[in-house]
Amino acid sequence: MFVEIVDALRCPRDHEESWLVLAAQRTEERHVLEGTLGCPVCRAEYLIHDGIADFTESPQARVASDALHPLPPADHLAAMLNLGDALGFAVLIGAWGTRAGALIETVDAPPLLLVEPPAGVEMGHGLSGIRASTKLPLATGAARAVATDSADPARVAEATRIARAGARIVAPAAARVPEGVRELARDDAVWVAERLALPSAPVTLHVRRG
Repeated sequence: MFVEIVDALRCPRDHEESWLVLAAQRTEERHVLEGTLGCPVCRAEYLIHDGIADFTESPQARVASDALHPLPPADHLAAMLNLGDALGFAVLIGAWGTRAGALIETVDAPPLLLVEPPAGVEMGHGLSGIRASTKLPLATGAARAVATDSADPARVAEATRIARAGARIVAPAAARVPEGVRELARDDAVWVAERLALPSAPVTLHVRRG
């Protein structure tokens, strides 16, 4: 788990959004490989093992993958997600994680956070991992780009929530495009969209008369 990404993690339990406290036990090159994340609100603890933080209450709570076949190559994914520099971090959900190693090697990619990392993909060297239920344990608007392999409406909604304004979102073509995003392109496999800015809260002016 890359230490800079820890700042964007949030407790997924049903209370106000809360940052997490990290107790690292083993680190390598700014990646936490073993440790614990604790919530100061509900006192929940989430273990980090082999660089992957586990936020699931049970394995049955995880969202199933829709297993996109074939997945676009890494350079196509980089273009869809607009990964042209190393600023911020991008989120790859499910099967998209199989493209993580190639992304890190072939483009000037930002740190990558893999949700449900595929077997055989090792964390570190720019790769972090989490296991999560429907709600993703990330701050609203934290990610610069998100790719999800699930067409589940709740998962797509979460992918949209964690994307910042202007971020690219990639999802299966079968997924409904949610409110708050603008579709940019699509083919038989996926659509690409851009996260719109959230509307600003109205400002009430109080005019003193007299």
